[in-house]
Amino acid sequence: MEFCVFMILLGDESELLLPMPASLVLVWLVFVIWKRLWPNARKLRFAAGSLVAMLFYALSTPAVINLGVRWLEGPTRTVAHQLDALGVPPAPVERQSISERLAAAGQSAGRLGEGAVARADMGAPVMRGNIDVGGMCMPAGDVATVTHALPASGPLRPKAVIVPSSGDSPPNGKQARLDQDGYHRLRAGIEVWRRTGGLLFLMGGVGSAPEYALSTDMRRMALDMGVPASAIRTVSHSRTTWEDINGAARIMREEGMDPAREVLLVTSALHMQRSLAVAHSVGIEPVPLCSDYEQLDAPSLETWFPNNGAPWKARAMLHELIGVWYYRLRGRA
Repeated sequence: MEFCVFMILLGDESELLLPMPASLVLVWLVFVIWKRLWPNARKLRFAAGSLVAMLFYALSTPAVINLGVRWLEGPTRTVAHQLDALGVPPAPVERQSISERLAAAGQSAGRLGEGAVARADMGAPVMRGNIDVGGMCMPAGDVATVTHALPASGPLRPKAVIVPSSGDSPPNGKQARLDQDGYHRLRAGIEVWRRTGGLLFLMGGVGSAPEYALSTDMRRMALDMGVPASAIRTVSHSRTTWEDINGAARIMREEGMDPAREVLLVTSALHMQRSLAVAHSVGIEPVPLCSDYEQLDAPSLETWFPNNGAPWKARAMLHELIGVWYYRLRGRA
């Protein structure tokens, strides 16, 4: 984790709050030592123990965790619908994927990616010029945060699409590897680029050398998916979200671009609030596009009961919450 303090018992600071073996042992040791040093503080120990038990219970319950995830992510929107809401035209023929070309030729290629959800599900549109604000990605439901970068009039003409990475390097290997979130972000970033054009910024280091970095792996995949090398820019030495986005801002300025205008930020919905805060701190005013959502649409009865798998969902949510607070304390958000 990029804001680590110590990792003796934990793989991530968020795990300190989760009912995982190391955390449970640590809590048990604290209460044992507390009882030995202050044996008469029974009521205080009982109250503290009850609070810890309630916290661990809540963070083992999928439906409770989902409340935090939904607050961070905002309403669910497919990438295609977000682009439609922004008034972005379909991809030109030279940037279309194979499935899009087959569909355009009248062949059955199935539903095209994320664009198959009916617009009627989005409710009544909230228009700003030719832009449907109600169809945009809105982390934490903050309309002001996601609309201030929109043009005052006329269509949006993006010049850059920036995609932060997600992944790590294996313990004994050189090559960094994208995780599932990183792969979804990349696929969404390329989908966006096909429709908008401009430059595609791929960020992420972690590997033992630039040729083994996450951004290098992302670049290879983008080339395989038809993005020309001339349209790709990489940030290969970054290890955190702040370094990813700050590196993209630096390259934009070096190439004479204005990072405060017509930039699209593509990342996971859960990661978007932190990414937006970082972007604003380094002078980028992006329009957010969320690539994938973790929230449950309609929690069922069993999700209100705790289970052993739920803490891993809570880990991702707490990682983002702690990350936002940590960056704000350091003046990076």
